[in-house]
Amino acid sequence: MTIHRGHWPTPDEATVVVAREWPDIDAARAAFEEREGLVSFTAYEGIDHDGAFTYEQWAAEDAIQGPAFRLYRGQRGEGTPGCLVIVSVEFEGPDERRQRDWIDLVFEALDSEPARPEGGISGYFHVSTDGTRVLNYAEWTSAEAHLAALAAPGANGIGTTDAWKKVQAYPGMSGGSVKRYRPVFSAVAA
Repeated sequence: MTIHRGHWPTPDEATVVVAREWPDIDAARAAFEEREGLVSFTAYEGIDHDGAFTYEQWAAEDAIQGPAFRLYRGQRGEGTPGCLVIVSVEFEGPDERRQRDWIDLVFEALDSEPARPEGGISGYFHVSTDGTRVLNYAEWTSAEAHLAALAAPGANGIGTTDAWKKVQAYPGMSGGSVKRYRPVFSAVAA
């Protein structure tokens, strides 16, 4: 299933990125083949589940089919990623404004924290083109750092402030998931 197509923050702003979920790492490995326009391909294996995830950079948008998400907002800090966390949030019915408002509320909650969780490196929030989902592509130093942030005393999600309660209880949310992945292999097209 393709879960993202569009311009993600990359060193070379001209590339187009696709992210896909796979049933397992073998399926993700089998999907890799050097094709015209492919710049790079990175596969991630599920840490606490059987799935896999790929992040592909392409030289041109016409090589990609079926857009599902587009980048709305993101930020990057310092650190070397050892874990990719994909957070998916589902809403009751399509509403692009609600998607963006919820993401803006997450950033307000992050800004309300006296200190950011240790190990968090980046978070890039995408809105589904059908208006029903938000996808956060977040890099962490390790799965343990992410789990520690979730388990911190007073934590409500990733944070400890009242703003996080508003994020968790946002009207119209109907479900979601959090999946952790570790990088398995990367390839750069010749």
